[in-house]
Amino acid sequence: MKFLRIGTIVFGCMTLAVTTPGNTFEGVGAAPPQAQSQHAASSMQHHHSCLDEESASIERGEGFGMGMTADRAGYPGPRHVLDMAADLKLSSEQHAAMEKIFAAMHDKAIARGKELFESEARLEQMFRDGRPEADLREQAFRVDSIHAELRWIHLSAHLAAQKILTPEQIAQYTRLRHEQM
Repeated sequence: MKFLRIGTIVFGCMTLAVTTPGNTFEGVGAAPPQAQSQHAASSMQHHHSCLDEESASIERGEGFGMGMTADRAGYPGPRHVLDMAADLKLSSEQHAAMEKIFAAMHDKAIARGKELFESEARLEQMFRDGRPEADLREQAFRVDSIHAELRWIHLSAHLAAQKILTPEQIAQYTRLRHEQM
């Protein structure tokens, strides 16, 4: 059920943008200022919790939902395929190929994740140093570029995994994954 937990965390992080003060609708039924302040503190704690979960996931080479777009479209994730190997009736060749895809993805994801953290730390230091806006912008784009590369590592593993499975196995995978979500 770790898939459900990760999905719940991702959903919770995505809904943070909707529920944070400043993004709430003012007017009829708006919460009093004290309740809004308490909500803001709670939202910040939730936000930091999500960031901590995401950071820990990236450090472990996990996707933290980065491959969900592919997964929902019928491109199975190699880690999930390996977890469901018995249900999918993987052949020994398929199992070995999936392990190879997963290992390569995992190694690349860990390395790129380290680069992401280093790049983000550099951006924070640049802000503390009062660097010019152009430098900050360039570094911010560098951070996001590394994050995009990290996401692509996970998405491309889904593409590779899909090529290993039969249409019947993909259909079974999709049914099982939808039951878990």
